[in-house]
Amino acid sequence: MKVSSKIFKGIEYVQLNQLPVDQRDTILETINQKVLIKILIDGKIVSDCIQYRDYEIWFDNIYRPQAAQPSELVLPKKSLPVDI
Repeated sequence: MKVSSKIFKGIEYVQLNQLPVDQRDTILETINQKVLIKILIDGKIVSDCIQYRDYEIWFDNIYRPQAAQPSELVLPKKSLPVDI
């Protein structure tokens, strides 16, 4: 399930340590570390953040396709030619 964003001074973001464990582990393995951002909130630097737009792109293109794999392959039935 996609998490909701937080907004601080116009920056829409998610904090990685607040993601579900499977998402957090997968995102850390699959994203470029350059997309991680630091945000100064009430004098404290929060360093494990990612902009929400980057999270959405990752979720829709990397995470969800892995999570949605069917347990078995179902092929469409072909109609056989029938002699009349």
